[in-house]
Amino acid sequence: MYILTAKKDNDKIFTLERQMTREHLVHLRSTSQFACPQCGNPLRLKIGKVVTPHFAHIVLTDCFTSFSERESPTHLIGKQQLAEFFTRIGYNVEVEAFVPKISQRPDLLIRKNKSLYAIEFQCSVIPIEDIEKRNSGYRRIKIPTVWILRSPNNFNTSGVTLIKLSKFEQSFIGMDSSSNPTLITYNPSISQFIYFSHLVHITGTSFISKICTLSIEDQTFAFARVKPLTEIEQKQYWRIYQHKRLKFLTNRIFTSKFGARDKFLNDCYLQRILPEKLPLYIGFPIPGSQVFYHHLTEWQLALICWLSNQQVDLANVNESLIEAFLIEHCRVLDLKLAIDVIQKYCQLLQSINYNFTELVSQQLVSESYLFEHFHRFIVAKR
Repeated sequence: MYILTAKKDNDKIFTLERQMTREHLVHLRSTSQFACPQCGNPLRLKIGKVVTPHFAHIVLTDCFTSFSERESPTHLIGKQQLAEFFTRIGYNVEVEAFVPKISQRPDLLIRKNKSLYAIEFQCSVIPIEDIEKRNSGYRRIKIPTVWILRSPNNFNTSGVTLIKLSKFEQSFIGMDSSSNPTLITYNPSISQFIYFSHLVHITGTSFISKICTLSIEDQTFAFARVKPLTEIEQKQYWRIYQHKRLKFLTNRIFTSKFGARDKFLNDCYLQRILPEKLPLYIGFPIPGSQVFYHHLTEWQLALICWLSNQQVDLANVNESLIEAFLIEHCRVLDLKLAIDVIQKYCQLLQSINYNFTELVSQQLVSESYLFEHFHRFIVAKR
């Protein structure tokens, strides 16, 4: 277990910093004793030529359980760079401070005036339950937490594009003050933040995103916000959405594993329409739709068919009805969030005056209207 902070000569907390010379560290190692601030056991100061200088327990202990992850060279360097960044902008920084009330050690604990934050720089994939457990601990003692993921490898692109985010990465998507779903990552190798902003879920792990970079020298805290999308970028979002939707629907018949038992294809048959001819309001991006395991078109068409069979007016669709639909027809990550997503979709259907007594093939809506809705409620709010 690599750590950067130790008790020096059983006295003050000592933190390794990048600007310390090798000669200085060699002298410290020969003249000082170091101990773990948490368990009190002796630490060895390791000064290699490849791995960042660090402390390690001479005898293995269970101290690592208070960290969010085991150390790696990338994590060590990133933690040091972030500590220097917060110090530079006026925060008092404690590296690997042990918080006894919750038995956790955030990578950084930063203070300024009455503000206190826990900063976690996450480089490895760990169970989402572990993330939630750590967040719960911080909430219990009322410390706001900021998670920063290590930037994915080989991400050299910028601008509007289609990206893939694992469920683990999706769990770190946050909202800025303008309700812009954003994932902030950091790459210690080039001292650069990468923003995946204005995230619009398409299907599974696929999102449309605007990617931009910011050097650590230009960063602020709270972290700098991304500018709103330009008109050209909004049209790029719309084109990518349409292309991915049509590609999915065109291939849907050929990729079916259920044949005559395929509910989506049966729903299309009952609506007397080919999948690729479905109107654009079916398969429409709705904020938070990554909570569904199904493609947008699948759960939205299933909902329309189910509500038609229930003979329910849109104005009377309530949480109980939505929950019944979800339990019967959908797999979701979170029932409460899925109910909220469906309520938003029902609002879209109401805005186009959808009539459940008619087939979807008889209820076409102009692309210009849907683009305007996409612009106002999906993209512009981001």
